[in-house]
Amino acid sequence: MTTESPAVDICYLEAWLESFISTYNQSANKQLLAKICVGINAIIQHDDFDQIADRHCSYHKMKNFWQWRYQLAE
Repeated sequence: MTTESPAVDICYLEAWLESFISTYNQSANKQLLAKICVGINAIIQHDDFDQIADRHCSYHKMKNFWQWRYQLAE
């Protein structure tokens, strides 16, 4: 018997991402960069991503930016 974990509302993922970016702006480190990248990927892969279609391009640009920052971090 398997159980699926409940789906997280995309609004919560966005709030989670916002908090990590805010924390990163105060105290930059590679671990937070990794969490930001995971958060963006979770939003892009979410079943409800189409509901925020007006922000698709922004999320893909953010993904590229934060992955670039992660690669530059020591």
